[in-house]
Amino acid sequence: MKTESHIVNDLHATRYTPEDQEAKYALVISHGLGGHGGIYNAFCAHHAAKGVEIWSFDAPGHGLSTSTRPRGQFTMEEWAQGTRDFAAHVKAKTGLPVFALGSSLGVSAAISAIDSPDLSGVICMGSVAVPGSPTIKAMTEAWRSEPVQELLTQFGRALRLDLPLFFDFDEDYGFKGAYEAKKQDPLNTWSYDLASWASILNYVPPIPLSENTKPVLYTAGSKDPNIPEGALELIVAEIAGPVTLKIFEDATHQLMLFNTEEYSDCVHTFCLENA
Repeated sequence: MKTESHIVNDLHATRYTPEDQEAKYALVISHGLGGHGGIYNAFCAHHAAKGVEIWSFDAPGHGLSTSTRPRGQFTMEEWAQGTRDFAAHVKAKTGLPVFALGSSLGVSAAISAIDSPDLSGVICMGSVAVPGSPTIKAMTEAWRSEPVQELLTQFGRALRLDLPLFFDFDEDYGFKGAYEAKKQDPLNTWSYDLASWASILNYVPPIPLSENTKPVLYTAGSKDPNIPEGALELIVAEIAGPVTLKIFEDATHQLMLFNTEEYSDCVHTFCLENA
Protein backbone atom coordinates (compact mmCIF):
# COMPACT_ATOMS: atom_id res chain seq x y z
CA MET A 1 0.00 0.00 0.00
CA LYS A 2 1.14 3.53 -0.80
CA THR A 3 0.03 6.76 0.91
CA GLU A 4 0.05 10.31 -0.44
CA SER A 5 -1.08 13.69 0.85
CA HIS A 6 -3.43 15.74 -1.32
CA ILE A 7 -5.16 19.12 -1.09
CA VAL A 8 -8.50 19.73 -2.81
CA ASN A 9 -10.03 23.20 -2.35
CA ASP A 10 -8.05 23.82 0.88
CA LEU A 11 -9.06 20.44 2.34
CA HIS A 12 -6.38 17.89 3.19
CA ALA A 13 -6.71 14.18 2.48
CA THR A 14 -4.56 11.09 2.78
CA ARG A 15 -4.77 8.85 -0.26
CA TYR A 16 -4.24 5.09 0.16
CA THR A 17 -3.61 3.02 -2.98
CA PRO A 18 -2.98 -0.71 -3.39
CA GLU A 19 0.38 -1.41 -5.04
CA ASP A 20 0.02 -5.00 -6.22
CA GLN A 21 -3.39 -4.87 -7.91
CA GLU A 22 -5.79 -2.61 -9.75
CA ALA A 23 -8.32 -0.79 -7.58
CA LYS A 24 -11.94 -1.92 -7.99
CA TYR A 25 -13.57 1.17 -6.48
CA ALA A 26 -12.76 4.17 -4.30
CA LEU A 27 -13.88 5.30 -0.85
CA VAL A 28 -14.08 8.91 0.35
CA ILE A 29 -14.06 8.80 4.16
CA SER A 30 -15.51 11.55 6.35
CA HIS A 31 -14.37 11.36 9.99
CA GLY A 32 -16.34 11.99 13.15
CA LEU A 33 -16.58 14.59 15.93
CA GLY A 34 -13.34 16.47 16.55
CA GLY A 35 -11.29 14.00 14.54
CA HIS A 36 -9.36 13.98 11.28
CA GLY A 37 -8.91 11.61 8.36
CA GLY A 38 -5.68 10.11 9.67
CA ILE A 39 -7.27 8.34 12.64
CA TYR A 40 -8.41 5.50 10.37
CA ASN A 41 -4.93 4.47 9.19
CA ALA A 42 -5.31 0.88 10.40
CA PHE A 43 -8.66 0.42 8.66
CA CYS A 44 -7.46 2.12 5.48
CA ALA A 45 -4.33 -0.04 5.27
CA HIS A 46 -6.39 -3.19 5.77
CA HIS A 47 -9.14 -2.21 3.36
CA ALA A 48 -6.85 -0.86 0.61
CA ALA A 49 -5.21 -4.30 0.45
CA LYS A 50 -8.50 -5.63 -0.93
CA GLY A 51 -7.92 -3.56 -4.07
CA VAL A 52 -9.50 -0.30 -2.98
CA GLU A 53 -8.42 3.31 -3.40
CA ILE A 54 -9.20 5.37 -0.27
CA TRP A 55 -9.25 9.14 0.25
CA SER A 56 -9.71 10.01 3.94
CA PHE A 57 -10.11 13.77 4.29
CA ASP A 58 -9.99 16.31 7.10
CA ALA A 59 -13.25 18.27 7.31
CA PRO A 60 -13.11 22.08 7.12
CA GLY A 61 -11.66 23.42 10.38
CA HIS A 62 -10.29 19.99 11.38
CA GLY A 63 -6.88 18.34 11.24
CA LEU A 64 -4.79 19.89 8.48
CA SER A 65 -7.75 21.59 6.77
CA THR A 66 -7.13 24.81 8.67
CA SER A 67 -5.13 26.97 6.27
CA THR A 68 -7.99 29.46 5.83
CA ARG A 69 -9.72 29.28 9.21
CA PRO A 70 -9.16 28.48 12.90
CA ARG A 71 -9.64 24.92 14.06
CA GLY A 72 -13.22 24.17 15.07
CA GLN A 73 -14.82 26.62 12.62
CA PHE A 74 -16.92 25.24 9.75
CA THR A 75 -20.43 24.74 8.45
CA MET A 76 -22.06 21.42 7.70
CA GLU A 77 -22.82 22.77 4.24
CA GLU A 78 -19.05 23.12 3.66
CA TRP A 79 -18.38 19.67 5.10
CA ALA A 80 -20.96 18.03 2.82
CA GLN A 81 -19.60 19.98 -0.15
CA GLY A 82 -16.13 18.73 0.71
CA THR A 83 -17.44 15.19 0.29
CA ARG A 84 -18.87 16.09 -3.12
CA ASP A 85 -15.64 17.82 -4.15
CA PHE A 86 -13.49 14.84 -3.22
CA ALA A 87 -15.90 12.46 -4.95
CA ALA A 88 -15.65 14.54 -8.13
CA HIS A 89 -11.85 14.77 -7.85
CA VAL A 90 -11.40 11.04 -7.26
CA LYS A 91 -13.83 10.11 -10.04
CA ALA A 92 -12.04 12.37 -12.53
CA LYS A 93 -8.59 11.19 -11.44
CA THR A 94 -9.24 7.43 -11.29
CA GLY A 95 -12.40 6.71 -13.26
CA LEU A 96 -13.45 4.34 -10.47
CA PRO A 97 -16.90 4.02 -8.88
CA VAL A 98 -16.78 6.21 -5.75
CA PHE A 99 -18.56 5.62 -2.44
CA ALA A 100 -18.72 7.98 0.55
CA LEU A 101 -18.22 6.49 4.01
CA GLY A 102 -19.27 8.62 6.97
CA SER A 103 -18.07 7.75 10.46
CA SER A 104 -20.09 9.02 13.44
CA LEU A 105 -20.72 12.75 12.86
CA GLY A 106 -19.23 12.27 9.39
CA VAL A 107 -22.46 10.46 8.52
CA SER A 108 -24.09 13.88 8.25
CA ALA A 109 -21.68 14.99 5.53
CA ALA A 110 -21.61 11.68 3.67
CA ILE A 111 -25.37 11.13 3.45
CA SER A 112 -25.97 14.79 2.60
CA ALA A 113 -23.67 14.44 -0.42
CA ILE A 114 -25.55 11.48 -1.89
CA ASP A 115 -26.96 13.82 -4.55
CA SER A 116 -23.48 14.04 -6.11
CA PRO A 117 -23.43 12.52 -9.62
CA ASP A 118 -19.95 11.22 -8.81
CA LEU A 119 -21.10 9.00 -5.93
CA SER A 120 -22.35 5.46 -6.52
CA GLY A 121 -23.57 5.03 -2.94
CA VAL A 122 -23.04 5.88 0.72
CA ILE A 123 -22.02 3.94 3.85
CA CYS A 124 -23.10 5.32 7.24
CA MET A 125 -21.43 4.15 10.45
CA GLY A 126 -22.53 4.72 14.02
CA SER A 127 -24.78 7.79 13.93
CA VAL A 128 -28.39 8.87 13.45
CA ALA A 129 -27.31 12.44 12.60
CA VAL A 130 -29.03 12.56 9.21
CA PRO A 131 -29.69 16.16 8.13
CA GLY A 132 -33.14 16.82 6.77
CA SER A 133 -34.75 13.71 8.25
CA PRO A 134 -38.16 14.45 9.82
CA THR A 135 -37.03 12.89 13.10
CA ILE A 136 -33.85 14.98 13.38
CA LYS A 137 -35.68 18.11 12.26
CA ALA A 138 -38.23 17.68 15.05
CA MET A 139 -35.50 17.07 17.64
CA THR A 140 -33.59 20.23 16.68
CA GLU A 141 -36.49 22.66 16.20
CA ALA A 142 -35.38 24.86 19.11
CA TRP A 143 -32.16 25.72 17.24
CA ARG A 144 -34.24 27.49 14.60
CA SER A 145 -36.24 29.56 17.08
CA GLU A 146 -35.94 33.34 17.02
CA PRO A 147 -34.14 33.66 20.40
CA VAL A 148 -31.50 31.10 19.44
CA GLN A 149 -31.01 32.70 16.04
CA GLU A 150 -30.48 36.08 17.73
CA LEU A 151 -27.95 34.52 20.10
CA LEU A 152 -26.08 32.95 17.19
CA THR A 153 -26.06 36.23 15.27
CA GLN A 154 -24.50 38.08 18.18
CA PHE A 155 -22.22 35.48 19.73
CA GLY A 156 -22.08 32.45 17.41
CA ARG A 157 -18.34 32.53 16.74
CA ALA A 158 -17.43 33.72 20.26
CA LEU A 159 -19.20 30.99 22.25
CA ARG A 160 -17.52 27.60 22.19
CA LEU A 161 -18.65 24.04 22.81
CA ASP A 162 -16.04 22.09 24.80
CA LEU A 163 -16.22 18.66 23.19
CA PRO A 164 -14.73 16.58 26.06
CA LEU A 165 -17.22 18.14 28.49
CA PHE A 166 -20.16 17.61 26.15
CA PHE A 167 -19.19 14.08 25.01
CA ASP A 168 -17.73 11.21 27.00
CA PHE A 169 -15.04 9.84 24.69
CA ASP A 170 -14.36 6.86 26.97
CA GLU A 171 -17.99 5.81 26.63
CA ASP A 172 -18.08 6.76 22.95
CA TYR A 173 -15.07 4.60 22.05
CA GLY A 174 -16.05 1.81 24.42
CA PHE A 175 -13.01 1.71 26.70
CA LYS A 176 -11.53 3.57 29.66
CA GLY A 177 -8.62 5.75 28.58
CA ALA A 178 -9.89 6.64 25.11
CA TYR A 179 -9.96 10.34 25.94
CA GLU A 180 -6.39 10.30 27.27
CA ALA A 181 -5.25 8.46 24.15
CA LYS A 182 -6.98 11.00 21.88
CA LYS A 183 -5.23 13.85 23.72
CA GLN A 184 -1.90 12.57 22.40
CA ASP A 185 -2.94 13.34 18.81
CA PRO A 186 -2.16 17.01 18.00
CA LEU A 187 -4.49 16.98 14.98
CA ASN A 188 -7.66 16.39 16.99
CA THR A 189 -10.05 19.30 17.58
CA TRP A 190 -11.31 19.96 21.12
CA SER A 191 -13.91 22.70 20.69
CA TYR A 192 -16.39 24.00 18.12
CA ASP A 193 -17.74 27.52 18.05
CA LEU A 194 -21.48 27.56 18.61
CA ALA A 195 -22.28 28.75 15.09
CA SER A 196 -20.47 25.71 13.68
CA TRP A 197 -22.37 23.37 15.99
CA ALA A 198 -25.67 25.02 15.05
CA SER A 199 -24.88 24.48 11.37
CA ILE A 200 -24.89 20.73 11.97
CA LEU A 201 -28.33 20.86 13.55
CA ASN A 202 -29.84 23.26 11.01
CA TYR A 203 -28.41 22.00 7.71
CA VAL A 204 -30.88 20.76 5.10
CA PRO A 205 -29.46 18.88 2.08
CA PRO A 206 -30.33 20.25 -1.39
CA ILE A 207 -32.26 17.09 -2.29
CA PRO A 208 -34.53 15.45 0.32
CA LEU A 209 -33.48 11.93 1.30
CA SER A 210 -37.08 10.91 0.66
CA GLU A 211 -36.16 11.28 -3.03
CA ASN A 212 -32.96 9.22 -2.88
CA THR A 213 -32.48 6.41 -5.39
CA LYS A 214 -28.88 5.34 -4.62
CA PRO A 215 -27.82 2.38 -2.45
CA VAL A 216 -27.10 3.09 1.22
CA LEU A 217 -25.45 0.76 3.75
CA TYR A 218 -26.35 1.81 7.30
CA THR A 219 -24.20 0.21 10.01
CA ALA A 220 -23.85 0.35 13.79
CA GLY A 221 -22.74 -1.68 16.77
CA SER A 222 -25.45 -3.25 18.92
CA LYS A 223 -23.83 -1.68 22.01
CA ASP A 224 -23.24 1.79 20.56
CA PRO A 225 -24.03 4.16 23.47
CA ASN A 226 -24.81 7.03 21.09
CA ILE A 227 -27.81 5.38 19.43
CA PRO A 228 -31.09 5.13 21.37
CA GLU A 229 -33.08 1.93 21.03
CA GLY A 230 -35.19 1.95 17.89
CA ALA A 231 -33.58 5.11 16.49
CA LEU A 232 -31.70 3.39 13.68
CA GLU A 233 -34.80 1.72 12.31
CA LEU A 234 -36.67 5.02 12.47
CA ILE A 235 -33.97 6.97 10.60
CA VAL A 236 -33.42 4.25 8.00
CA ALA A 237 -37.14 4.20 7.23
CA GLU A 238 -36.91 7.90 6.33
CA ILE A 239 -34.28 7.31 3.62
CA ALA A 240 -35.69 6.31 0.24
CA GLY A 241 -34.00 3.98 -2.20
CA PRO A 242 -32.28 0.65 -1.53
CA VAL A 243 -31.14 0.89 2.10
CA THR A 244 -29.48 -2.00 3.94
CA LEU A 245 -29.26 -1.95 7.75
CA LYS A 246 -26.44 -4.00 9.30
CA ILE A 247 -26.04 -4.30 13.08
CA PHE A 248 -22.76 -5.70 14.43
CA GLU A 249 -23.50 -7.74 17.54
CA ASP A 250 -21.64 -6.84 20.75
CA ALA A 251 -19.80 -4.01 18.95
CA THR A 252 -19.67 -0.42 20.16
CA HIS A 253 -19.23 2.86 18.27
CA GLN A 254 -15.97 2.77 16.33
CA LEU A 255 -16.44 -0.22 14.04
CA MET A 256 -13.59 0.76 11.72
CA LEU A 257 -11.15 0.86 14.64
CA PHE A 258 -12.25 -2.09 16.76
CA ASN A 259 -14.07 -4.41 14.33
CA THR A 260 -11.76 -3.72 11.42
CA GLU A 261 -11.81 -7.05 9.56
CA GLU A 262 -15.53 -7.72 9.91
CA TYR A 263 -16.43 -4.16 9.01
CA SER A 264 -14.08 -4.09 6.04
CA ASP A 265 -15.65 -7.28 4.68
CA CYS A 266 -19.14 -5.80 5.00
CA VAL A 267 -18.20 -2.55 3.25
CA HIS A 268 -16.31 -4.39 0.51
CA THR A 269 -19.25 -6.65 -0.29
CA PHE A 270 -21.63 -3.68 -0.47
CA CYS A 271 -19.35 -1.67 -2.74
CA LEU A 272 -18.62 -4.56 -5.11
CA GLU A 273 -22.34 -5.27 -5.44
CA ASN A 274 -23.09 -1.63 -6.29
CA ALA A 275 -19.99 -0.54 -8.23
